Order: sequence, then C-alpha cells, then structure tokens
Amino acid sequence: MTENNAMTILQYGQELSMKTTTMGPLKRGYARVRIKANGVCATDVKLVDGVGFKPALPFVPGHEPSGIVEEVVTDDPRYSDYPGRSFVVSPHITCGECENCLSGKENICLNMGGSLGISINGAFAQYVDIPLRNLVEMPDGMDHSMAALAGGVVAVPLVAIRGLGDLMEKNVVVMGSGGLAMAAIQILNNIGARVTVIGRKEEKLKVARELGASLTINSTSSDYVKEIMDHTGGRGVDNVVDLAGDPKEVPKLLSTLKRGGTLSIVGYSSSQIVLDYRKIALDAIQIKGSRSYTRRDIRLAVNLMASGKVMPIISHKVPLESANDAISLVRNGTSIGRVVLEI
Repeated sequence: MTENNAMTILQYGQELSMKTTTMGPLKRGYARVRIKANGVCATDVKLVDGVGFKPALPFVPGHEPSGIVEEVVTDDPRYSDYPGRSFVVSPHITCGECENCLSGKENICLNMGGSLGISINGAFAQYVDIPLRNLVEMPDGMDHSMAALAGGVVAVPLVAIRGLGDLMEKNVVVMGSGGLAMAAIQILNNIGARVTVIGRKEEKLKVARELGASLTINSTSSDYVKEIMDHTGGRGVDNVVDLAGDPKEVPKLLSTLKRGGTLSIVGYSSSQIVLDYRKIALDAIQIKGSRSYTRRDIRLAVNLMASGKVMPIISHKVPLESANDAISLVRNGTSIGRVVLEI
C-alpha cells in the first residue's frame, strides 16, 4: 500500500486542499510513477473553477507529468527495467484497437477510457498509476520540470502545426502569447514559416519577438485585422493557429485569412461562436480542431527539446503544497511561459 498526498478539488470554485489517500495494489499492465513535476495550464484553472470539464468530486487535476517509475506489474520483458527510470507520462487512456488508434490518432480514440487529470485523478500528487504503454522515455540530462512540458506545451502546438501541411515561407498567425505560443513560434521558425503573434501583454510580445516572431500585435491597442491585411498587402495570411480560445476573436481571425486559408482551433471555450457563412463558403476557408497529442507526438517533442530546437519557457517552479499559487498565476495570466509544480 502507498500513501499518496494530492492537492484535490473538494468543491468547484474553491481552493484546492491537500488530501491523503491510500493507493491499492497496482493493476497488471500498469506502472506506479512517483511524480517529479507537472505543468499547470488553463485547463487546470477551468477544472478548479468548475467550467468546462466537471469530473465527480473529490478530484485531483494534473495532466502534464513527468516522474520516476517505482513499480510495474507485467509479464512483458520489455518493461522489466522500467523501475528507477524517468519518463514523460502521456495522459490519455486509449483502447489501442479502434480505427483512430490504429491510424495514429489515439488522441481522439473512439473508446477513450479517460484522461489523467481531466476525468481520472491526475498528477497534482505524489504518485499516479498509468498503463505502461503511456510512458515515454526521457533523454539523459533532461530535468523533470522541462520534460513535463513535452506534451502539454510542445506537442500541443506541434500537432496543430503538422496538421496544416507544408508551411515553408507561409504567413502564419499565432493567436495567444502564453507558453503554447512560445513553443509554436519556435516550431514554426524551424520549418521556415513567417510568424505573426497576437497577444494582450507587451512583455510577452517582447519575448515573442526575441524568439523570432516577424510581427507582433497588441490586440488591446491595435485593430489586428487591419494591421495583418496591411502587412500582407490585402491578401491575408495562409493559416491561423488559435491558442487563446476566446470565442469573440474567432470571427476576426477568420477575417485575416486569405482565400483557401485554414484556421486551426486549439484553445477552447464553453461559449458558442457565430461565424460568417459567406467568408467560409466563398473563400473556401477550412476550420480544423486540434486536440491534445499522441505518444508519438510526445517523442517528437522530446527530440525537438533535446536538440535545442524548441525550448519551453518556465516562469515559476512551485512546490505541490503551493498549487493554489500556481493556479492563481495561470488564472491571472501574469506568467511568461509555463508554471510547473515540482513534487
């Protein structure tokens, strides 16, 4: 039996509380992972505030973990040396057998068994139990705080960007200036795209320019549709990656697209969006949703990070017992980059 201390949602809209539970025996095919770090993002804030996903309470958030395997239960010799080694944890419990899983789209598994920190108790905790196949090995020398961001910070925009096809010398707008945007800028620069970043905080836009954004626009002081159209000679941009998830901005983002352009929606809201039929139909605009990532995407992200091509920005490292401070930092939007719980 293992005692597990976890910062837990006891009531939506209130602060997390430390709760101790006793973990039962480990299931066959699973690993018990001692969590070392976990990224904190807007989804965690939505969970705590009771908007969006609302799992049954009490509930432990945390879907961006890395850690050390303590124990495995398996007859498969491939996993016999896992105890003591460090891994990034993929959060989705997938079937591995549906047509989406078999075609490499396990992030939208048709029989999803749940997601760590979203519908299954997550990694704002000392330990999690997870299927062995959900473990992605960390490179030597990569620390756990950085590795924890391979999925939720690097792989998320990587999936959206890969879904847009060849972006060499294409004009791409990134909506948002948080941790995902900082990773997206680096990914897009590596593949030869011209990047415009729209955000609300000048200090974050300054970092975006330092990372290689060719144009940054403060949406609180500029008409970004006009500025983008002027910048592109009235043509519009090839693609938009919406990381912000603000429904009020989506119609304006559509207006920045050239004919045949694509809007990829990553950030989300529970609100409805009203769109211009004519723009979508007559300009042959594509709108694509992009959800999360697969284990393969985590491996690609880890390789990009290990090579130095994409480096997530960590603004704050916070101990587990101060998880409410981490939530506040993300909720207030004051951090440049990602807040990480170190456990």
